[in-house]
Amino acid sequence: MPIEKFLAYHCGPALAGIKPANIASYRRSEDPGLVREIDILNSKLNGRGIYIEILCECSERLLIMTYRSEKLREYLSGAGINDFLISCGYPENFSLRGYIDVLKSRIRAQRMSGDEFPHEIGAFLGYPIHDIYGFINHKHTGCLMTGEWKVYAEAEQAARLFHRYKSCRSALLKHINAGKTLEQLFCTA
Repeated sequence: MPIEKFLAYHCGPALAGIKPANIASYRRSEDPGLVREIDILNSKLNGRGIYIEILCECSERLLIMTYRSEKLREYLSGAGINDFLISCGYPENFSLRGYIDVLKSRIRAQRMSGDEFPHEIGAFLGYPIHDIYGFINHKHTGCLMTGEWKVYAEAEQAARLFHRYKSCRSALLKHINAGKTLEQLFCTA
C-alpha cells in the first residue's frame, strides 16, 4: 500500500488534528524506499505541525508515529497525563522531543528484552487516563468495549470518538483515492 494511503488510513485522525497521534506498523517489503518517502513527507508537512516519526525499526517493519506537535505537546503536558508519565520514569521537565526520545528507547528496550509494549504509549495516542490505568491494572477484565483502545469507563464517549475517527479515515481515503496528496490536503493556506 502506498505510504500516503497507509497514513490516511492508519493515522488519519492525527493528520486531521482530532487526535494527538497515531501509530502504525509498516512492512519494509511493501516499500523499500519508505524512509526516504517519510523524509520527503516531513519536509512538506512539518511546516503545518504534522510529523511522521519512526519509533522503532527492524529488518521487517517500521513502527511509525504520526502526530500534531501542538496537540501532542498539549495532551502530554496536561496534569493527569504528565503526572502519569513522570511516574513511569519520564523527566519532570517536560519536553516533547525528550518524551518522544524516552518512548523510543523504551520501545527498543522492550523489543530487545521481549517485555510487554510500554503501556504509557496510550498517553501519546491520546487515550483517556482512566482507560490507560484500566488496561495496566486489569488487562482484559472489566473492559466495556474495544475499539481504538480498550475502554474501561465512559463507553458512550469512547464510541462517539471511535465513530469520529472512522469517519475521518473514510474521508481522507476518499480524497487520497481521488488523487489528492497529503500535502494538498493539509498544506493549503
